[in-house]
Amino acid sequence: MEYLSFFVGAGFPDNSVATAADLKLDFIGADAGTIDVGPYQLAGDGTIFSGPLCRYDLKRSLLLARAKKIPLVIGSCGGSGRDWGVDWFAGMLREIAKEAGLAPFKVARIYSEIDRSYLAAKIRKGHIRPLSGLQLPYTEEHVARSTRITSVMGAEPFIEALKQGADVVLAGRATDSAIFSAIPLSKGYPPGVAWHAAKVAECGGAIGEPARPDLLRVSLDEEGFVVTTLSTGSRCTPWSVSAHQLYENGDPTRFVEPSGTINTKNVAYSAADERSVRITGATFEHAPGYTLKLEGVEPAGYQSIALASYNDSVLLEELPAWLERTRAEINAKLNRVFGPDASKATLTIRTYGAGNGSDLFNLRPVTVPAADAFFVLDAVAPTQELASSVATVAWHTLIHFPPSGWRGGLVTAAWPFNPPVIERGLMHRFNVNHIIDVDDPLEALRFEYEIVQ
Repeated sequence: MEYLSFFVGAGFPDNSVATAADLKLDFIGADAGTIDVGPYQLAGDGTIFSGPLCRYDLKRSLLLARAKKIPLVIGSCGGSGRDWGVDWFAGMLREIAKEAGLAPFKVARIYSEIDRSYLAAKIRKGHIRPLSGLQLPYTEEHVARSTRITSVMGAEPFIEALKQGADVVLAGRATDSAIFSAIPLSKGYPPGVAWHAAKVAECGGAIGEPARPDLLRVSLDEEGFVVTTLSTGSRCTPWSVSAHQLYENGDPTRFVEPSGTINTKNVAYSAADERSVRITGATFEHAPGYTLKLEGVEPAGYQSIALASYNDSVLLEELPAWLERTRAEINAKLNRVFGPDASKATLTIRTYGAGNGSDLFNLRPVTVPAADAFFVLDAVAPTQELASSVATVAWHTLIHFPPSGWRGGLVTAAWPFNPPVIERGLMHRFNVNHIIDVDDPLEALRFEYEIVQ
């Protein structure tokens, strides 16, 4: 079995498409989403990728799939996999099919947003469990105040849609590996081979050298699989492919899916030729029950930000102490002006570029003297007015607060935008890190079918 993988919205070279046209393929799969960029996509505030580029990728992949009469399978449509993303992709496919004069084909739309009453019932029955790592409470109250909640589907919904004759599957939120494992599993390939190939394929050409968006060719057999990037000047190496197992994983030997765990402890990576890598040895451990991971967001308040930069050597020499005094001055002003309401706002000041260790996460001390320091002020409050007022007070204080020993006129910072305080609107935060136990892998999902012509 052979298939192609890519990431919708990241783009891929046209010469890869020309190469793919000559291949004998069984399907084309694509991931289209990520929550790595934060909660805003699931909240409904847009998508990480350019709409025109998503459409361009969809057009090339759809035309290739229909020319070869093979399935096109896409998961996490629209970035977060919310219902809007599935409908957005479906709308683009209809337009593309009409423009290209394609023969009629069947499209499955799989929606993953969860009904609140369904989830509340799961909580009452005790069929919800916290995951390791970030510990968050999750009750019916959290469900009620969520802006949106999705489940993360496995391979079974894709298999079901294809059983129903779908030529194209557009799915909501899915595990990356589920998208690419569904068809090999349905054709009887060993689960270890099917799942590990899918895990490697999830980001397309990102496993190549150089790592860049590209079409990835995946060739399966009963013992393992071979991966090859298609564009000119790119190749896969044992190093580049194995390194991908560290991506987004706390344990590079175990990858949990809704139906079990991919075990790569005894995997071997070897060069199949100058551009390809063969991978063998993975196993799949079936779980005793089936679970769906939840992803949900809730409002966190209104945000206003401001930016400023200093390259004054006197100030930079005492930056930590200066910033501590500046914060104290800002807090005093806020308490005078807003009284108890000041505590309703959260003000964060992040420092970038300072060579004295005051980097974003204080990960390591830096001994090289700083040339400048860049500040990002972030105020979050129950109202936009309060957030902007707090950000304005903080910004104006910060750009003029003098270092110790300063004599003469005001010090001042540079700022890149005008007006300096930028209102960002309602912000959201993730509010769940849990899984639900399900009796049926399809029970939390909704399926719709249509003939596109």
